[in-house]
Amino acid sequence: MFNEAVKIDLHQEAESLATYLEEGDPCASVHLARLIEADTNGALRPFAEALSARLWDHLKRYAELGITDPDETLPDEVYGLLQRAATDWDHLPCDGRSGEEA
Repeated sequence: MFNEAVKIDLHQEAESLATYLEEGDPCASVHLARLIEADTNGALRPFAEALSARLWDHLKRYAELGITDPDETLPDEVYGLLQRAATDWDHLPCDGRSGEEA
């Protein structure tokens, strides 16, 4: 059996994401995942880089504190890191993280 290419209606997914976010519905995650899946040209890569930098910072901080158990470090951190990475994003994908502009 072969995988058929799935056609994702970006406009519809974006509208659905916005609607679910406004309603506070966790189904928004499904639409975000579909938009990420459809990003074949890497338009969301700068956000991923901001998230990666934040995750790296937190892992280093936990290591410095001697906390190495992922059950203690990851469950509540991932969502918070997403939010903080969104702050780093600051609508300026080519300028780097806030305070670290080239």
